[in-house]
Amino acid sequence: MKKTWSRVLATVLVLAMVLCMPGFAASVADTVDYDADHAASAEELTDADLTELLSSDGNHYPIVLVHGLFGWGGTEVLGLNYWGGFSSLRDILNDAGYEVYTPSIGPVASNWDRACELYAYLVGGTVDYGAYHSATNGHARYGRTFPGVLPELNNPDSELKVHLVGHSMGGETIRMLAQLLENGDADERNASRDGSISPLFTGECRHWIESITTLCTPHDGSQYDTKVYQNIGDLAQYAMGIIGSVAGANVNENNFGLDFKLDQWGLVRQPNESYSSYFNRVINSKIWTQHTNDLSVYDLDVDGAAVLNGYAKAQDDIYYFSVACSNTHRDPLTGHYLPNASMNPMMLKSSTYMGRHVNYAVGHVNITPEWWENDGIVSVRSAIRPHENSTDKYNENYGVGADGKMTFKDGTKMGVWNYIEKIDGTDHINMVGQTQKSTHAMLQAKFFELAKMLNSIPVSSSSDAHICPGARFTDMPSYTNWAHEGLDYCIQNGIMSGTSATTIAPNVVTTRAQLVEMLYCQAGSPKATKTSPFTDLTDSWYVDAVNWAAEKGVVSGTSATTFSPNDVITRQDMATILYNYAKNVLDLDVFDTADLTGYPDYSSISGYARTPLSWAVAQGLIYGADNGTGVVTLQPKGDATRAQTAAVIMRFCQNVL
Repeated sequence: MKKTWSRVLATVLVLAMVLCMPGFAASVADTVDYDADHAASAEELTDADLTELLSSDGNHYPIVLVHGLFGWGGTEVLGLNYWGGFSSLRDILNDAGYEVYTPSIGPVASNWDRACELYAYLVGGTVDYGAYHSATNGHARYGRTFPGVLPELNNPDSELKVHLVGHSMGGETIRMLAQLLENGDADERNASRDGSISPLFTGECRHWIESITTLCTPHDGSQYDTKVYQNIGDLAQYAMGIIGSVAGANVNENNFGLDFKLDQWGLVRQPNESYSSYFNRVINSKIWTQHTNDLSVYDLDVDGAAVLNGYAKAQDDIYYFSVACSNTHRDPLTGHYLPNASMNPMMLKSSTYMGRHVNYAVGHVNITPEWWENDGIVSVRSAIRPHENSTDKYNENYGVGADGKMTFKDGTKMGVWNYIEKIDGTDHINMVGQTQKSTHAMLQAKFFELAKMLNSIPVSSSSDAHICPGARFTDMPSYTNWAHEGLDYCIQNGIMSGTSATTIAPNVVTTRAQLVEMLYCQAGSPKATKTSPFTDLTDSWYVDAVNWAAEKGVVSGTSATTFSPNDVITRQDMATILYNYAKNVLDLDVFDTADLTGYPDYSSISGYARTPLSWAVAQGLIYGADNGTGVVTLQPKGDATRAQTAAVIMRFCQNVL
């Protein structure tokens, strides 16, 4: 049975083709209309204008414009700007006093890979796609090296943040970056125990994304399902023909100029290789037919977008805004949505199809009439916010300010999708390429409104929200210290509390009562139905926890009547208690164990702890440790500090639960 893969591929590449075109018919005039009431050249902005644009009450954080599918950052394709066409929005905004960057990342790569590239572009270094991700998808782990435009973002003492703005697929990419920065990835942590893991995957809490704004982004994918073009070669040739006809040039595989940036797949343009050879190697590569989920074709399909929505959640310390475009109208007779006369001719077919298509197939995202209004490529519904498989909070009535302009409003909440507006009479291409003279000044003004809105967010508002869970403790390790992540995780999730109002005591040893109390909190503090037989439970703060743990078979005591709550927990006893918790409380399969006989101190493991400790090592909860002589040992009877315990509990929650 032939899957819909080829049609999904064609769908996305049609999107790619049209996204190559912003600005090909744009006016050469470099006008800005920041007021939307009058136009002025960038050079004519007065000091008063700049004072208005750059309010001293704002934050002045850099703005990063992230392109969509088949896009680029500068003028590498035929001397044209993705952002502004023949006019550079980046230069215009920079001339007005804003700090704006337009990175070039993988034009056809997956959102995961693009997010990794965007991270390296911003902070510098070699792109790390992740050990687990790369091995799973069959491509190289490392990519290109970037100098970094804002390396201080990863400085723990820095207060710098950025505003991310994504057009089309770029909106999905910046959501993925936020998800990875804020939470890391458990699979990558497990696969990179050798210390090679990128900070992007650790979940450390240097929160440096202040806001995310998406423009015409297919949060729920695009429902356009082409029935004409069935392979990438035909689509690429068609795209070049369209570009040539609009630009008045003979565009072909010899002068197209787009760097596909597929280094991880081995598709690097070789020294002295002609562009034609490079282009044809990319077009004819097997990556397009191997049914991988690690390309844009998957992320932009409606079913693939639903998977992304379930993974890349709205983060509660980031502001979220969205803008949609529409260039269709409702037919009063049929109820279908038809393209307006100003729609780019190349999108008439896709717009018409999207304006009437429904799909109620079981097991797939349902396409209903709510999807019909569109900008030629993306439905308005899809651009407003993530719907399918998403639990994100939203405010679809956020709107513009009283003056009709994009405005940051008092009381705006983080972690909530705030839908600003739908720009009528503007199609998907025109939003960034501004190809129509009738809307050119208006759309430039929209970018000035957006820049002003983002830079007006009060610093105090953002600073108060970006605090690590353990920040109140004066002895909290630095976020670059290995102990920080586990402690933060346990504090944030209510598993661990301080030893005082201002201390977390990371280097103090953990007692048996403290470990049981942590698991009790993780379980939701359930009440035991009977009292344990232990007579040495003297402190009230742990009595309920120990009674519950004894009833559930999590602990068995140091004797028939004693629990020894103040004894220091050993590594092997910690493994045993976690093993019992997984088996008896969570009812999990605990048969996956590791061979520990290769460790030189294997014989020192107590008989009761050998199976639990081998299980804990197999799950990545407990690692071997250097005994100071370069020999890695298990140290089963070694004490565990509170920081070490927190790290093990975090791994347990991430790897086992």
